[in-house]
Parts: sequence; C-alpha cells; structure tokens
Amino acid sequence: MQIVVSSFDVVAGSGAAKPYTALSLQTISGHFRCLRDAISREILVTRKSLGDEGNSGSKGVGISRLHYIDQQLRQQRVLQQFGMMQQHAWRPQRGLPESSVSILRAWLFEHFLHP
Repeated sequence: MQIVVSSFDVVAGSGAAKPYTALSLQTISGHFRCLRDAISREILVTRKSLGDEGNSGSKGVGISRLHYIDQQLRQQRVLQQFGMMQQHAWRPQRGLPESSVSILRAWLFEHFLHP
C-alpha cells in the first residue's frame, strides 16, 4: 500500500493519496469483516447441526456430539503418533485432515460458486 501511495504522491502531489487510501482501507476492512462474519455464522450452524449449542455449563448427562468427535480425533492422533495405527504409505498427512478439507471445500463451493 505504501508503494501505491508514494507513486500516487509523485504523480498527483504530496498528500493527494490520503482520501483514496482511507477509502480503500475502509473497503478492505469491510470485506474482511463480512468474511469474518460469514465464517462465524458457518461455525455456529455447524455447531448447532452437530449438537453443540454452547451450553457447556448445563447439567446434561452426556457430552455433545461435537466434543465427542473432537475427543475421537484427538485419540486417533495420539495413536498415530505412537505408531499404533498404521498410516497409509501412499497418502502422507500434510496440512488439514481430509474431513476438514471436505467441509471447507463444500463451504467454498456453496458460497463462492453458487451464492
């Protein structure tokens, strides 16, 4: 952004870029705010669909489905680290787990290709 400001100042004069940079920063901030809100809404919808309503203080009998899935994934990771579960040699694990990638791919497809 500084390079654009300095280039604009050279052509149009000192301080001429201030209104434009303020507007562009405000626009970018708005876009990121909308993106953050959309991601937060998706997390809430996913939590509700998995049965985790955020009632961690309630006196329920069992744990929520989301916590159960998280616990199972953590146990699998521990077993993999100790070598008790065999990993597929043809698919080394790098980056996000496959389940997370599929959820992210579905969300991106739904919201960006079919808004």
